[in-house]
Amino acid sequence: MEENVFIIHPSEIIRKGLTWVLQEYFKMEITQLSSIDDLNSFAAISNNLIIIILQKGMTLPVETEERLRRNNHVFLVSLSPSTDKDGLVEGYDYDLNVLATNLEIQTLVQVIRKSASKIKAITAENSDLTQREKDVIRQIALGLSNKEIADKLNISIHTVISHRKNITEKLNIKSISGLTVYAIMNNLLDITDINLEELI
Repeated sequence: MEENVFIIHPSEIIRKGLTWVLQEYFKMEITQLSSIDDLNSFAAISNNLIIIILQKGMTLPVETEERLRRNNHVFLVSLSPSTDKDGLVEGYDYDLNVLATNLEIQTLVQVIRKSASKIKAITAENSDLTQREKDVIRQIALGLSNKEIADKLNISIHTVISHRKNITEKLNIKSISGLTVYAIMNNLLDITDINLEELI
């Protein structure tokens, strides 16, 4: 799996400085972008680990993010200003302060690599799931109850519960949010299919 890092920030000093630190310790493809719109031309990347480091407060266009996430392991890192005390903002996977040390940056990349490896291992186990288990995961991610899943798939509630138990054992994912992330990462459903208000 290739590794791509995109550093999106209006400050050339910050882009170049962060690139220099990363290149000192890691062999990665690093692309510096001054505008988030420039990321659109990279949406065709496939089967890669993608780390997008962007100025805190920036958000990716939904369409671009969906295309990148469809065939890659994507991690969003907010680059926060030195005065920031708010911590991680919703929508980002990690936060990195502009005053971070070399060691903190190295640690962050290693944590992201480890997360990507775990996701890859879980994805490899996807082939162990039966088609019916994949159908059940999709319905769980859509927020359906056991009874609603049973009705929709024309199976008994007991069978749904049995499938859920098997899924938990195979994937070692117990939470609905975890299964939802798994379903999206493994293309069992599109993020636009989910009614976020129902999950809150």
